Order: sequence, then structure tokens, then C-alpha cells
Amino acid sequence: MTSASTLPAPLPRPRPRRRWVVVTVVTLAVVLVAVGVASFVTLPYYALVPGQAQSVAPLITVPANRGHILHGQVLLTDVGVANVKAIDWIPDMFDHNTALVHKGDLTGGVPSSQFDAEGVVDMAESQITAGAVALRQLGYSVPERDVGATVYALDPQGPAAHVLHVGDVVTAIDGVATPDPATLVRVLDRHLPGQQVAVTFVTVQDLSARHTVSVTLGSHVVQTHRLPLIGIGDPGTLVPGMGTQPSYAMPFPVSVSADNIGGPSAGLAFTLGIIDSLVGGDLTGGKSVAASGTIRPDGTVGAVGGIAQKTVAVHRAGASVFFVPQANAAEARSHAPAGLTVVGVTSLRQVLAYLRRIGGHLGAAAAGPPPGPGGSSVPTDWQVSPWS
Repeated sequence: MTSASTLPAPLPRPRPRRRWVVVTVVTLAVVLVAVGVASFVTLPYYALVPGQAQSVAPLITVPANRGHILHGQVLLTDVGVANVKAIDWIPDMFDHNTALVHKGDLTGGVPSSQFDAEGVVDMAESQITAGAVALRQLGYSVPERDVGATVYALDPQGPAAHVLHVGDVVTAIDGVATPDPATLVRVLDRHLPGQQVAVTFVTVQDLSARHTVSVTLGSHVVQTHRLPLIGIGDPGTLVPGMGTQPSYAMPFPVSVSADNIGGPSAGLAFTLGIIDSLVGGDLTGGKSVAASGTIRPDGTVGAVGGIAQKTVAVHRAGASVFFVPQANAAEARSHAPAGLTVVGVTSLRQVLAYLRRIGGHLGAAAAGPPPGPGGSSVPTDWQVSPWS
């Protein structure tokens, strides 16, 4: 009897290969969690991005019988400042139009509330100065008077921290006038630490309304001497804690309103806008021009920040010419697209000369400031004031 052939045993059924699926799912989950976390984590940096460019004309008010219809426009521009999320870090690094700045470098280490308040003071000073410079350029005598020591920074632990604010202007201590920071220090030094003094002040926004508060002086030591301390700025220093506040005797009212913008860099644009309105409305020769730069009472144009982003913004707004401080010109040109001419300047006079060459009508602005104090007077320490 023959035995039946033995069949081979069946092979084990292969199990589904699920390891790669598990790995993929876990990896995706980790990535999603990481992205979610990165979307909420804020880094200690600000991203400076192109802001807005806008005409200064709607911001400027002159007497109705002196203003003119404009045949062009002067643009001011600002920089957008945004917090940086972890998820945005790499894209921002490779964006040619974005600059990443450590928060401490931008604010100087002061609290954000004080930094914002300082920007408001900078803007207010630029508006005041622009009006004086513009009218002087048109031939009006605009004498300057020092009215007080402007508070630009406060020691948060100092005696005056809860009664004074950035933007207040101290005009007197115990009835003795303090028209500038040096005088304020001398008046304070006549008192002893612990004494109570009456501090009279106005504000940059309203130099006419006076207020008085009481402050009990603290103390600080300078070369073994215990001296009275009020707490404006850093102990023992004048800058950047204070600056001399100017008041100009304007022949007629001129005002600028730009509450949503901070900093001093619109000073040049405001000056040009005021001149344009008062001189006939054709200062730019019908063109759209932009300007960024601080303005000093003598017409000097000072350097600004964020010029790369501002250059992009004015080009997007349709400007054909962009006036910038000479110190910023090279950087601006490196970011200027075709069709935008960057002009580096150091003074208002240079700006006006260029506008004349491209068809602008200067009218009375061609004559320049009158001789004497009304045409050139500046605050006592303007060269070292924080907003200069």
C-alpha cells in the first residue's frame, strides 16, 4: 500500500505592514503640534515691514484765506512694526523687505508704554518744528522762546513717576522758572532731599494750560555729595531724560494732526506740505513726491530709521521721487525699484532746489528765512534733545 504524498504546510499569512503608517502619522502629528506651538510662541523680536505712505495734505490745517488747491502731493511714510511668531522667523529672515530687530534694541530697554509715549513726543515736536521752519522759509519772522524742560524719560522708581508723564514740560519749581534742563537742575540743587516742592508743568500738546503737583524729592550721590533727585531720566544725567521745549511765535495758526503715527521722521514731509499749501499748491510741479527725515529749526534734515521699508512703501504709493537724509541714501537706493528716484539731502534748501529743477514752483519759499533771531533761533540745547 502506497502512502499518500504529503502536501507542504501552508505558509503563514503575512501581517499587514503598518509600521510606516504609524511612523507617518506620528511624524505628521509632531509637525502639526510644532506648527501649532510656533504659531503661538512670540519671539523677543520685532519685524519691521513696509508701512503706509499717505498724503500730508489732509493732516495740515492753515487759514482758509491762505491755503491753495494742490496740483501734486507730498507723501509721508512710516514703518510697520509687528511681533514675530516662531513660525514667521525663517520667512522673515529671507524677506528682503523685512528687518528683524531685537525688542531691546528697538525700545532701548524701556517699557513699551514709555517707548510709545516717547514716539508721541517725537511726533509732536516734529509738527511744532515743521510749522516754524515752513513759515520761516516763506519769509516770516518766527521767534523762538524756551518754555520749559520736556520730560522724555522717567525713572519708574523716582519721586515724580506717579505725577509726571512723558510729554509733560516742567516750567517752574516752587515758582522759579525752569526754561531748560540745565536751569531745572540748578533750581533743584537749591533744595534738600526729602523736601516737598511744587512742580508746575504744561504738556507738549498744550503749552498754555498749566498744572501744579507736589513732589517729595529723593536723593542720589554724586562724588560723595547727596543731592536732590526728582526722577526725570537717569539720576545725574540730562539726556535723554529731558530736552528744552520750544514755543514759536507764529504769525498765523498752522497745525498738523497725525495721532496714529509716532516718531520724528515725518518732520521734513510736514514742512514741505505746509509750504506747498501756503505757496500756491504747485511746489512739486504736479508730481507725487515722498519725504522722510527729521527737521530742525534751522532747516537741517536728520537721519531716520526703517528707510528700506519706507522706500518700498512710497514706491507702492506711486511716488516718483523720495527725499531721504543723506545718511540713509545708500540704503534707500538699494531698495528702490525702477521708477523711484532717491534724493539724499541734508537741508530743506536742497530739497527745494531739487523740486525747482523738476518743475516745482517755489514762490516765496525761494527767498528763505529772514535774517535775525526770528529766522534762525533754536532752543537752548536742541542739538542734544532726544527728538533731534
